[in-house]
Formats: sequence, structure tokens, C-alpha cells
Amino acid sequence: MASAKHILVVDDDTDAADSLAELFEMEDHEVTVVYNGENAIAAFADKTFDMAFMDIMMPGKNGVDSFFEIRKNTPDAKVYFMTGFSASDLVDRALEEGAMGVLPKPLDPMEILAVLD
Repeated sequence: MASAKHILVVDDDTDAADSLAELFEMEDHEVTVVYNGENAIAAFADKTFDMAFMDIMMPGKNGVDSFFEIRKNTPDAKVYFMTGFSASDLVDRALEEGAMGVLPKPLDPMEILAVLD
């Protein structure tokens, strides 16, 4: 098992966000959950995270635009995107700017835990 990490989960689907947080907490990770891009930016301004899992398609500021804002102040932020949509233009932009990868929804719990190792 990987050493304990501080993880940020960002998803406007509160059930999905809370379920993912529970998965990480069962593995003894510390988790912060927010439900929109604006709060993700604020969370990164307040805390240091080892990794973030961020939904791409959210109302207001989408995940990719939020990521770009986060990277201005935290250039080494490690972010995996999650999406159930085909948003290849957004995904390509995020990967070009340093996103760690993109995970398809519905999420595979074993795949999610594997990226933490």
C-alpha cells in the first residue's frame, strides 16, 4: 500500500465525490472534498495536496480551467481528471499543461488506488 497522502476530490456529483473520498479514507488517506472548480482553487490556495482527482465537466468553472488556475500558484500540482463525457479538446489541453492523466467514469476503484502507488 502507498504511504498516506492528502488528496483533494472535486466533483459536482456529490454522491460520486463522497464515495471516492470514502474509498481513499478506507486506505488511510486524508481527503478534502469540494463540489466545484472555484472551491478547488480555494482549497489549493489553503492547503498542500499530494494529488487531486477532478471532474472535467462541472457547472461554473470546469475542471480544466480550474486546473489552469491552480497551476498558476501551484505549478507542480498533481491532478488526475475524471470524466464520463468525450471532452477530448479539454482533455488534450489539460494533458499538454501537465495533468497526470484522465480516468473514465464510472471509475474503477482498483485503477484509482493503483494511480496512488
